[in-house]
Amino acid sequence: MKNRKWKWGAPVAVLAATSLVAGCGTTSPGTGSSGSAPAPIQVGVVTTLTGVLAEYGKEWQRGFKIGLEYATNGTDTVNGHKINVIWKDDAGAPNQAVTDAKTLLENDKVDVLAGGVNSASAIAMEPLAKSHKTVYVVGPAVADSITGQYYNNYIFKVSPNSYMEAKAAVLSIPNQTATVAQLAPNYAFGWDSVKAFKSLATQAGLKDVLDVYADPAATDFTPQLEKIIQQHPKYLFVTWAGAPGPWKAINDLKLQQQGITVVTGIPNIAAIQALFQGFDGMRGFTTYYYTLPNNAINDYLVAHDKSEFNTVPDLFDPDGMAAAIAIVDGLKKTNGNANGDTLSAALAGMSFDGPKGTYTFRKQDHQALQDQYGVVLKNETDFNYPVPTLTSVISAQDSAPPVLNSGSGN
Repeated sequence: MKNRKWKWGAPVAVLAATSLVAGCGTTSPGTGSSGSAPAPIQVGVVTTLTGVLAEYGKEWQRGFKIGLEYATNGTDTVNGHKINVIWKDDAGAPNQAVTDAKTLLENDKVDVLAGGVNSASAIAMEPLAKSHKTVYVVGPAVADSITGQYYNNYIFKVSPNSYMEAKAAVLSIPNQTATVAQLAPNYAFGWDSVKAFKSLATQAGLKDVLDVYADPAATDFTPQLEKIIQQHPKYLFVTWAGAPGPWKAINDLKLQQQGITVVTGIPNIAAIQALFQGFDGMRGFTTYYYTLPNNAINDYLVAHDKSEFNTVPDLFDPDGMAAAIAIVDGLKKTNGNANGDTLSAALAGMSFDGPKGTYTFRKQDHQALQDQYGVVLKNETDFNYPVPTLTSVISAQDSAPPVLNSGSGN
């Protein structure tokens, strides 16, 4: 089935803020009474299904569901334990994320925690994973501090971090002696991205001449862009998540016509369609586009997104799928034991196969190392958006970030 036309904000099944439980039962994992089936394993997911970042949460949710199907051969069972998933919608608000996580941990008694679209929400939930000694698989939040300043032994970050994305961005700039400015949102995601890019750009020979921040909910970016135009860098690296973002203003002020080349991380399909019309030929990087990986697991993801959700995988579908595969593979190593310390020990240093190839949870900080992709946007027949086309595979080794935690996660 070909389905190549996409609409901004196309309807996807939206979950209410209340819990939706796949399966039933609240018993802690382990062997039931004599002759009974092993107790179910409860996985609680806090993600964003309404609000500005809802599309990202919905993508992650689709991928997680498909990943659980893939990893368990459609049984939703590991070592005899049924896996039940409880979903919570934090609407992108850190306070709500904390409330949801507390409910999952204290009322629903979940054995594993997952999710976190907004970096601030993920960071806010990390202490709860530690205090409840529960593994928390984070994604798709990207802030370096998740596995750095706020790291603890129960945190496993399946999504790339800001450094990894910044390294990919630097590698996508052909002139490594040019001047560059940055525009980013004024919160943890933006701060970490700017810091990482500046360090890497300087190491590569680029000169970072200006860093400008804007409110994540801003609609007028003229003041920030005018500052950048006054500096007139050769390149402008834009870090942004969500719509509408600064793209219309960049077009309206004709930055590229003024000799300022825009470089960015390529977002999901709906955002490409809505924001990047007229950006044919723009170079950048992406963590995923569904035609870029060449492996059987990605083929499974593409086929099941089409058959189950009438769409193709988007930016964060593979992230959700990888999270589910990692949880199941970890539980297979522990023979179904979801105890936080036991499962953490099994996941630390573990490599597993996912839709982007091989992922490895680095033992020192539990950041998942993984490939990324250099791309150029190209107009193609039958697509109503410029298509990310592969220019290079940026290997997990080439984009591996430094270990940023203190060395103690207790």
